[in-house]
Amino acid sequence: MSGAGIALTQVLAAGGTLLAEGVSDGPSDGQDLNAVTVSPGLPGFIVMFLIAVALVLLVLDMSRRVRRITARERIEERHRLEEEERQAALDAQGGAEGASAEESARDRPEGEPGGGPSPRT
Repeated sequence: MSGAGIALTQVLAAGGTLLAEGVSDGPSDGQDLNAVTVSPGLPGFIVMFLIAVALVLLVLDMSRRVRRITARERIEERHRLEEEERQAALDAQGGAEGASAEESARDRPEGEPGGGPSPRT
């Protein structure tokens, strides 16, 4: 076992013995236990309030981070789609250039190099 594990075990054992020794039959001040004497009071309220504030701040931070991540994913997806469209347009333009070269050869007057169909005799 590591040194931290041994130290933790010793602390827990010491805490257990202190709790076992501290248990008595009744309250040490002789008062009865009721809602007023057992309530956490102002320190308990302050601690719970601080925990609640920390929880709200953590939730706000988490939601902000999740929104950023989803926005980045949408932007990356949009860029990817635009790149695919641009590539498809370039591919189509490359195919159209080959077809337009054939069309321009047919449009040239006869007799010019690369001109229209040769005369049939």
